[in-house]
Amino acid sequence: MEILKLCLIFVCSDFPICDHEDFQYNPSVIFVDSLYYVFWSDFRYSASIYAARVKPDGTVIDTSGQFLYHGYPISGARAAYDNQNFLAVFRDGC
Repeated sequence: MEILKLCLIFVCSDFPICDHEDFQYNPSVIFVDSLYYVFWSDFRYSASIYAARVKPDGTVIDTSGQFLYHGYPISGARAAYDNQNFLAVFRDGC
């Protein structure tokens, strides 16, 4: 079983963001409005993109992750925020 982990600098310990039994990879993190947003590629239902919100104390809000996209993402999602708009992007295999 692969476990997606994130080490927040101020927490200084690993903890699972998603512990689903299938493979997760390509994590990406952005901090917006007092929450960490974690994106990753996930193979629980073929290739997909998932995300979860994490509080600064390490509490994972979306413990199973939130499904975002199903297809064939060949890169993990990356996110940007301009103090007004939040955008997550990734490259699909097409």
